Amino acid sequence: MWLYPSLKLLHILCAAASLMLFIVRGGITVLMAKVLTAQIWKWLPPAVDTLLLAFGVWLAVLLQLNPLHVTWLGVKLLCVIGYIVLGVLAFRLRRPRWLKVCLFTAAILLFGFIVSIAVLHDARGVFVLAG
Repeated sequence: MWLYPSLKLLHILCAAASLMLFIVRGGITVLMAKVLTAQIWKWLPPAVDTLLLAFGVWLAVLLQLNPLHVTWLGVKLLCVIGYIVLGVLAFRLRRPRWLKVCLFTAAILLFGFIVSIAVLHDARGVFVLAG
C-alpha cells in the first residue's frame, strides 16, 4: 500500500499529459487543418496513454478494485473506450471539418467527465453534484 500515493500521482500526471497532447494535436490537426509530420507525434501520445492505462490497472489491482463490481470504475473504463473512439474519429478518418471539431470537443468533454468520475468515485461523475 506504500506505493499508492506514487502510483496515483503518476496516473494523474499521465492523465494531464495525455489531455495536453490531445489538445495540442487537436488544435493543430482539427482546428488549423495541418498535418503533424514530426516523428514525436507517432510515438509520444501512445506512449503516454499506455503509461496512463498501466498505472490505472496497477492502482486497481493494488486496491483490489474489480470494474465489474465497482460501478464507478466500470463506467470510467467504458467512458475511456468512448474517448478513444471519439479521438480516432476526430483525427484519423476523413470527415468534414465541422464534424471533426464536434468530435474533438466531445472527446474533451468526455475526458472531463472521466476525471469527475475518478475524483468523486461515483458513476454519475459531475452530475452527482446536481442533486
